[in-house]
Amino acid sequence: MGKFVVEDDCFAPRRNRWIDYAGPDPLAWTREGTSILRSVWEVTTTGTGEPRWMWDWGGDPIQMYYWRIAQHTRSTGRFSKILVGIKMVGFKGKAKNEGTFKMEIEPVVRHVFEGNKLVLFFWWVYWHVFYNTVRQAMIERCKAMAEKFIAIIKDIYSMGSIEVE
Repeated sequence: MGKFVVEDDCFAPRRNRWIDYAGPDPLAWTREGTSILRSVWEVTTTGTGEPRWMWDWGGDPIQMYYWRIAQHTRSTGRFSKILVGIKMVGFKGKAKNEGTFKMEIEPVVRHVFEGNKLVLFFWWVYWHVFYNTVRQAMIERCKAMAEKFIAIIKDIYSMGSIEVE
């Protein structure tokens, strides 16, 4: 049995985008994180996964790390998935609800196919003749969803434009 995996970055040629923030309530988006992910990425309850939180309450400011992954499952086909990984590192003051964070957004489209060598050969022919246009449409949809997510984050924190590095 053979297997191949192709992963397309939605922000190609870059793999991810970063958001830097300094101001009040740096954890505002995490309170609504699941509902934002469900509405933007169109994921089910099980598709959002559990967030991974780490923090250090001993210091001032409090250092925190947040990581979450979501999987878009609607109408992507049998062999493809749209995934987004969100990582956030930041600081929050104990006395005031102010701080900073840096958020990394990494959306990808992952294609996985398994079969024997003959089936894989015919799949590659199918891939190059027909599936490539479907793949490009998935990448564009993934990028649009990521841009919508960034716009929501900008709206929550009343940010201006976000620079792409």
